[in-house]
Amino acid sequence: MIKVWKRFFRYMQVRNAIRHADRMKKLTGKQHFVIQVFNKIRVYDRSHINWLIAKKVLHPRLKNHYELTKICIYYTR
Repeated sequence: MIKVWKRFFRYMQVRNAIRHADRMKKLTGKQHFVIQVFNKIRVYDRSHINWLIAKKVLHPRLKNHYELTKICIYYTR
């Protein structure tokens, strides 16, 4: 029963992050990415991802757009 609640809670987090990314895309016009960082679902634009790469939170190979889209849960177009 606990697994069901955990899965449902994670589903709600992902769904809300996707909605937030779409809202931010309409507001700013930039592409946004939904990524899991340190077991948390986060929404970042490209400049914040580059900052995380510079701070060595994310792997340097994620500077490549193709590699980044492979690990993303969702990204706006």
